[in-house]
Amino acid sequence: MASKRQNTGAVKTKGAKSQQPLEQGDKQQQGASEDDVHQALIQGSSDLAPWLVPELERSLGLFDAGRLHHALLLSGRTGLGKSFLAMALARALLCDLNQGGGGGGSPTSAAQRPCGECKSCRLTAAGNHPDMRLLGPNKAGERGEIVVDTVRGLIEFLHLSAQLGGTKVAVIVPCDRLNRSAANSLLKTLEEPPEGVFLILATGRPGRLPATVRSRCTIHQLPSPRLDEAQLWLSGHHNLSSEKLRQALVLCGGMPFSAHNMLHQHGLDRLEALLQQLHRLSAGGDPIKEAQMWQDNPHVLAEMLTAVIAELLRRKHGGSMLGMLPAALSERLADATPLDSLHQVFEQITAHRRHLEQPLQGRLAAEAIFIDLSTALWGRAARSSL
Repeated sequence: MASKRQNTGAVKTKGAKSQQPLEQGDKQQQGASEDDVHQALIQGSSDLAPWLVPELERSLGLFDAGRLHHALLLSGRTGLGKSFLAMALARALLCDLNQGGGGGGSPTSAAQRPCGECKSCRLTAAGNHPDMRLLGPNKAGERGEIVVDTVRGLIEFLHLSAQLGGTKVAVIVPCDRLNRSAANSLLKTLEEPPEGVFLILATGRPGRLPATVRSRCTIHQLPSPRLDEAQLWLSGHHNLSSEKLRQALVLCGGMPFSAHNMLHQHGLDRLEALLQQLHRLSAGGDPIKEAQMWQDNPHVLAEMLTAVIAELLRRKHGGSMLGMLPAALSERLADATPLDSLHQVFEQITAHRRHLEQPLQGRLAAEAIFIDLSTALWGRAARSSL
């Protein structure tokens, strides 16, 4: 059963359920629960995005030649699809077409795996394969961390014999959530895993991993798709105009999975609301009042304002505009704001985004963001709420 290519350039995988608009690592920004993300990853995707296919084929080629490293770190920007690639690779390594797994001369083409029809593929699609584990943050983890007890349970699992014979696979996403104790407990397994064990880690923030973890993995840096390639893929999932699709991609830094999630959650409507707020703030509006609508989604606010300020900085530096902002608003904001102030507020919002990874009252976070924005762009602090 050779894989089929659709008109969007995606590779169809038989037996997998329809794609969920989630990627691990984006859940805080998109408001998805850990259980939602894990269910989406376990169910898998009916089509692997075309920019991910070469890496899957490359890894399976190494596996067939017996040269795939036992610890693989997939790195790339958040929203690229790393987690779905990790799961696709895990399913392919466990596919019965490997004739027992372990690599070393399987005659099956990389394009045929995962086949989606064998016993192993059916089990992985249902989330019930006895030789695969998906590890991520859960309710036991403080501050969204992967804790040491979870990793110890994984290590015990990996040292058991494979129930279906051959390969065992563990997927850890996002692996930068491993706390220090959990990372340290994983080191020996990363260095000397049991026979037939593969660990697939994925993150958009490899710098947050301890150097001792990174040094024990083979790092595969995934390239970002071209904007036209990402837009073509996105058009297969959303019946929107090219202008709207491009606007969503620009807002998400060109990352298609992030744009996919945003469109499912009416992100362009939120952008329009934010632009109206900028109009009001520029005319003397109150940042405390404007922050109220974002108290449940401060992550989205921070992401959108980062993209807005980046557009203004491009205009200031004479770069090409990407069309995210209306021309009149872009011109007015850029012309009225000193370059240093734009850089200042960009750094401040970036700092807010980092802090939002920890539990924080949403309204206070949104207020702080709008106060910094108003102070930097218009030199005004918030009005008293009393």
